[in-house]
Amino acid sequence: MNLFRYIHDKLLIVVLNLSGVLLLSFYLLTVGNTLLTIALIDLVWGSVFLLYFGIEYYKRRQYFDGITRQMTRLDKPYLIHEMMEKTWRYEDEVYKDILRKSTISAMEVIVLLEEEQGEYKEFIEAWIHEVKLPITSLYLMSAELKGDSARKLQAYLIDLENQVDQALFYARSDYVHQDYLIREAPVQEIISELVKKNKFLLIQNQMQITIDCEGMVHTDKKWLAFIINQLLFNAVKYKKEGSGQVSFKTISTKESTRLIIRDEGLGIVSHELPRVFDKGFTGTNGRDAGKATGFGLYLCKKLCTKLGLTIEANSTEDEYTEMILTFPKNSYLSDL
Repeated sequence: MNLFRYIHDKLLIVVLNLSGVLLLSFYLLTVGNTLLTIALIDLVWGSVFLLYFGIEYYKRRQYFDGITRQMTRLDKPYLIHEMMEKTWRYEDEVYKDILRKSTISAMEVIVLLEEEQGEYKEFIEAWIHEVKLPITSLYLMSAELKGDSARKLQAYLIDLENQVDQALFYARSDYVHQDYLIREAPVQEIISELVKKNKFLLIQNQMQITIDCEGMVHTDKKWLAFIINQLLFNAVKYKKEGSGQVSFKTISTKESTRLIIRDEGLGIVSHELPRVFDKGFTGTNGRDAGKATGFGLYLCKKLCTKLGLTIEANSTEDEYTEMILTFPKNSYLSDL
């Protein structure tokens, strides 16, 4: 609590007391009192006023400092009104009541928004599952076709399914804790399944895949597969003309396991590298290609954070891009 701000708030009281002293002094002087008597009275008045003012400031500062300390200790600071001490000041009780009513009103709005968001999430998930049915049917139909057109159709269907999965995982990204199971996951097996799943897309884009992954990591297999799949699609999307190459490699240390996904594609402009995980950021390559949404890497970053992983990007323009996933090792989990 700032003393000068406090004095500013009490400026009217200060002015009234000063005016009272001056008027009293003028009256006492006109009725024949000596200057010494008037000075003594003014001194007593001023001393009493300053003493009261100082005590009042000290008590108010202690009161508000106590509230501030309590807020820093609370897990839910918006409930501070329940922890505020009772005082003899009626205005403090009025403020507490206003805070209580305001908090209740805000909580009601939040509950309503959460219900609406939950309903929207349920609708999106139901819609996505409905959309997947015709996509699966188209897969089965395309399997009966032959030639380059069939391969293109299958590649487009893979891309469409990836976009649908992106929408599904984005809808679930704020509820990861309700839909994941941490256990040992074989990195090489996950990557091999993704390569097999996307074989038509990879063949269509003449992509060469190298996998050099060993060991297990502790994470949710489904969410990790989605993250790696997004990074694989990015490698295909931003490859150079002609054939492309993507390599997967794990490096294990005592503290962590790192999965390095490297492609020999267009790379990322150096000044754009710190922003690649920002929501909606497409970058120069994305704008030139006209097919970037700016949500893929943002969603990967968000899911990694939820799962306790880290993701970082290294790149040199026109040479390569590396996406590095780091899985921390937990001695307790490792012993399970």
